[in-house]
Amino acid sequence: MPQLETKPFGPIEVSEDNILEFPEGILGFEDYRKFAILEEKEGPFLWLQSVDEAGLAFIILKPEVIMKDYKPYVLAMELQSLKVEAVEECEVFLIVTIPGDSPEKMTANLQGPILMNRSNRLARQVISMDESHLVRVPIMELLEA
Repeated sequence: MPQLETKPFGPIEVSEDNILEFPEGILGFEDYRKFAILEEKEGPFLWLQSVDEAGLAFIILKPEVIMKDYKPYVLAMELQSLKVEAVEECEVFLIVTIPGDSPEKMTANLQGPILMNRSNRLARQVISMDESHLVRVPIMELLEA
């Protein structure tokens, strides 16, 4: 198993199955194409860790943790790049932003979800064309609702 330098956990071994290829990178980080999914011991959050840059990691979570009916509206071209026909064939994750001084004000990005095709380990950050999907949705408010 490859060993990886990580932001949240230091050096760890990661299964090849947990390493995903982002052919276009992530918005704002297009030069980084390989990411590993790292799980916390408990809780809903996971880490999307760059394989090539230890300091680059995103906190992600599955949308159903905070919303029962979230479904991104995605262009067919974006699905084709993952070699799928429908969003339902992918695992969907949301990028979480946690302000350092106010963790209770953490937000989830509904507009830019990450779709993963686990069968071929391809992933892509897409833009949901649903106008109600905002970039910063307060997670604590959704959990309380």
